[in-house]
Amino acid sequence: MSKKQTPILIDTNIMVHHLKSEIEQVKELIDAGLAVTHPFVLAELALGSLSDREMTMAALEIMPLLPVADYQEVRDLIEVRKLYTRGIGFVDAHLIASLLIVGIPVDLWTDDVNLAAVAKDFGFLATPPFNL
Repeated sequence: MSKKQTPILIDTNIMVHHLKSEIEQVKELIDAGLAVTHPFVLAELALGSLSDREMTMAALEIMPLLPVADYQEVRDLIEVRKLYTRGIGFVDAHLIASLLIVGIPVDLWTDDVNLAAVAKDFGFLATPPFNL
């Protein structure tokens, strides 16, 4: 499924699709313990309309969490790696920063073209085996 069973950070958009209409590959990643999340992804999901809200959030919150970079780490990353004008937002920059500081290889699944381009530049991009 993924190269050498690398854990995968599944971005908010893909998780939204999965929660609306189950994506088998996402389910398999979660069941295999290879899906990780980020507190900001959880917060974005919490802002949405979720069926069986309490159960869904409880299930998501038991997934392993990436560390959260502090503000200055993210700002430095934006400047040093010239992430400005790349079309990503601050949450996206946080995800990239977390992938850098986590200390183990973790890839990112995203359907956001701009975030995918940045993740590819860093060597974090996982290509999902499905089309959304």
